[in-house]
Amino acid sequence: MLNTVAVRVRVKIELEGKSVETIALVNSGFEADTPQILVPIKMLLRSGIELSRLPGENVEYGTAGGLITMYVARRVCRVYVVEPDRTVGGVEADLVLSPMEREVLISDALGEELRIVLLNLKKGYWRFSDDPPSKVRRSYPPQYW
Repeated sequence: MLNTVAVRVRVKIELEGKSVETIALVNSGFEADTPQILVPIKMLLRSGIELSRLPGENVEYGTAGGLITMYVARRVCRVYVVEPDRTVGGVEADLVLSPMEREVLISDALGEELRIVLLNLKKGYWRFSDDPPSKVRRSYPPQYW
């Protein structure tokens, strides 16, 4: 196994009057035209979110393993990055439900809206775009669902 950290941030996802805090991988390879957050279906089920109430559509995504179809509920949640010194966000995002992924993933478009700037991917260093240049934030350990 590789000794790598990657950039992971603590997020709060608000959906249907509930909120879930978790760790999310900032994935610059998750390219999207709109802010999207990919969540494991298991996470929503454990959080008591009623999946059948989410209006959406099946969409094909290209992955390293080939095409996969996932359910996308457009603009149904708000996403925040939660740090000890501040909370950034309230970004309206699409919720992508994954039957296979074990981690929450932040798309490139959502990462930009949340003002996340990647400094060192392997070491897990990042900052908000309006942080002073000397401010370096560190990644959180992964959270698997």
